[in-house]
Amino acid sequence: MNGTVLAIVGLYLVATLAIGWYGYVRTGTTPAEYFLAGGTLGRVVFPLTMFATLMSAFIFLGSAGWGYQHGMGWFALLGVEAVAGIPLALIGLRVWRVGRDRGFLTPTELIGTAYDSDAVKLAVLVAQFVWAIPYLAIQAMGGGLLFESITDGVITFTQGAVLLTVVTGIYLTLGGLRSVAWSDVLQGVAVVVLLGGAIGYLLPALEPAAVTAELAGETELLTPAGELGLFTPGVWVSFLLMNAMAMIAYPQMFQRFLAAEDERAFRSLLVWWPVMVVVAALVPVLLGVWGAAAIPGLEDPDAILPALLSAHAPPWIFGVVMGGALAAMMSTADSLVLTLSSIVSRDLYRAHLNPDASSGRETWVGRLTAVVLLGFGLAIALVQQGTIIDLAVYFIQGNALLLPAFLGALYWRRASAWGALASVCCGQAYFVAAEFGPAPSFAFLPFVPALLVACGALVAGSLLSAQSKTTALVATNRS
Repeated sequence: MNGTVLAIVGLYLVATLAIGWYGYVRTGTTPAEYFLAGGTLGRVVFPLTMFATLMSAFIFLGSAGWGYQHGMGWFALLGVEAVAGIPLALIGLRVWRVGRDRGFLTPTELIGTAYDSDAVKLAVLVAQFVWAIPYLAIQAMGGGLLFESITDGVITFTQGAVLLTVVTGIYLTLGGLRSVAWSDVLQGVAVVVLLGGAIGYLLPALEPAAVTAELAGETELLTPAGELGLFTPGVWVSFLLMNAMAMIAYPQMFQRFLAAEDERAFRSLLVWWPVMVVVAALVPVLLGVWGAAAIPGLEDPDAILPALLSAHAPPWIFGVVMGGALAAMMSTADSLVLTLSSIVSRDLYRAHLNPDASSGRETWVGRLTAVVLLGFGLAIALVQQGTIIDLAVYFIQGNALLLPAFLGALYWRRASAWGALASVCCGQAYFVAAEFGPAPSFAFLPFVPALLVACGALVAGSLLSAQSKTTALVATNRS
């Protein structure tokens, strides 16, 4: 076991807990303070927390693993998220304006009010929870893999997964979004800087020109279809669509819109988003591809980045980059859990179970829910099957299918509750049937035909139903 690496990672965990405590001291007891940091995320914190929320074990370990397995085509399919930062900021600004005027706290509160329908709100809530738990699991999986790698098995996969979950739970339940956002500043900067440092340090050892020529001549890793032929034209279209759409509909990203301080935060997001995403998407895939030549035959492709650093970097470089990987995992887990716990406390507990609950009680219900959700994610991580990206793809597709209903609420005056409900239920049902059952996917990933079903159901259900309930919300959004 390398003590230097473990000490650096340990210091990072201590720093994160210290930020959590500071956030706890500064955070009030109201739900708006705990879940939205009082709407104080400005031009520096806002883009960094949005970026760190997107980064996860999916990017840091999973993308390197898919680069190792499939090749450079995976970067092109991730890189679309840099361009997708434009609709992310523009739609986010509309959400912020509506949320500012109506006092919304959660994505489901917004969509339920837009359609004046608890049924729509419940359908969205169920879908978000179903797909979120596996995504929480991959963060714990990443933590287990990381600690097992840096300690040569002295800390087991199970112990590492538990450690990551416990640390995340402590600082999250202490300070809510203020702790999460401030830690995201550290984590967002760490991800970009350390990935850049890692590739800069590894370049001489990997001899990229020679390795690239070797891979081009002997493998399919540099072709659009990839080494295993996975990236057919239909799969390309599927990933491009779902990667661009899902990051807007992710519940943790959507709620972040409501926490921005002002419109300048969204302009800052437009400037910094492409730079940060390109670095975070390109470097892991590139290292994974080169790693296929440097360390062939890995049983677990997700372990390629730790394996490269262990073989070619000194302990302190290995430690700080693995600290960046840990940052990516925690920044996604904490954000997703915080959003889901706010949905439970606001849209279930306060709205239906205890309408007279005090603000303090509502906040504590959120804290308790966060602990339970982290526990579920850990449990799945310990019995998981498949790679990190295999599980992440379910989360991406399931959430992207919710976007038509949200866009209808924000932009289409004629959209109705029946249309939104049909969109959510039919889209999700077709996706499950195509992914796990007999429904055809027509040479695409199941997401694409399910998206067509969701959009068609929204339009047909709205046009065939009574006058829309979203008129007031759309009017507010345009003011």
